[in-house]
Amino acid sequence: FFLLFSTIHYEKYGGFQELLNGVWEVLPEGTPLIGGTVAGFMNNYGCFARGATGLAVHYPDMRVSIGVGHNTKRNPKKAVEECIDMLRAKDSLNKTEFYIEIVSGPVIPSFPGVGRQTVIKSKTMGRVMEKALPTLWKSNMGTDRADEILEHISAQIDKPLIGLVSIDNGKLLKNYQFLDREVLENTLLLMGVSTQLKPSFFSTSALVPRGIKVKISTKKDRRTVVRINDKEATPELYRLLGWDEKSVREVEKFYTQAFYYPFGSLREGKIHAYMIGLILGSHVYFANKIESNELELYSLTADQILLETQKIFSREAKLIYGVMCETYIETLGSRIYEIKNIADKTHSDYLILFGGGESLILEDGTPHHLYESINLISFQDI
Repeated sequence: FFLLFSTIHYEKYGGFQELLNGVWEVLPEGTPLIGGTVAGFMNNYGCFARGATGLAVHYPDMRVSIGVGHNTKRNPKKAVEECIDMLRAKDSLNKTEFYIEIVSGPVIPSFPGVGRQTVIKSKTMGRVMEKALPTLWKSNMGTDRADEILEHISAQIDKPLIGLVSIDNGKLLKNYQFLDREVLENTLLLMGVSTQLKPSFFSTSALVPRGIKVKISTKKDRRTVVRINDKEATPELYRLLGWDEKSVREVEKFYTQAFYYPFGSLREGKIHAYMIGLILGSHVYFANKIESNELELYSLTADQILLETQKIFSREAKLIYGVMCETYIETLGSRIYEIKNIADKTHSDYLILFGGGESLILEDGTPHHLYESINLISFQDI
């Protein structure tokens, strides 16, 4: 099979289709191919925030099947059913050893009369925007709903999975997925691999608790927080994070700050981070469903990223495929080459992608949709 990834910079003038056409000039006909846009990537040749990369894998008696689901934001359950039905029709569900998932990422909505905003100051306008959010999903805009997608997938499969949320360069305007010769949007791709190889899965998080715990109240959607510590959510959020309202009005600046200080809770030993998506008047809208009413504030530092990377890359391997959070690119800056130096010491071929969220189903069948995490699938023998 072949995995193909690109940054968003080839979008104009049919650039992605040209990229695929060029790949198929050299790729053997019939090779299973999936991929998509990412914020950046790292491989044996360097670290890149602009460019394209591929990973080709061939092994005797390896069988690969691909399922695809459409309109992931509009109806995540139906997208998963469509995807699983394709795999079931190919009689691959019971034969698969592991899955590689790619799902379309978030798109910041453009509100009528307001434009592309992440902070709506007016309480009245905030309530109006809240009611509009389900409509945005119908237009395949808004949050990616990757957490819901993973829950639906985990109810259908019983094998490990490593997944990536496909995004652009952090502006959250558009993202694309690749399937064979097609360039797609708002799509779920699930590749099932049957092989005698026994991969190992590793996962860790670089988030560090700050010792600040809060109690929240949400609406039924479990995304809209109305109260934090029994106070209006937005003013209390600003107080806890030390934010000046004026400093977070710019869209890119808002997300940069929000990703550094997520709220989170522990579930089965994993830190589940909850990413702030929008400020809607006095309410705070999160990108993923919040699983607990008691949260803790976390922070992200370059030193902790490197420490956790060192732990997870501790074994030699023949091949490593991994997904990390795109926030790491900005957090590390030029120190990202320290991660490459760590990866080089495994003496393996490797491809590490930076996306907008990471999905994982462990060997015990437990699903985790994560942010700010490091996840690897490693092959010791090829």
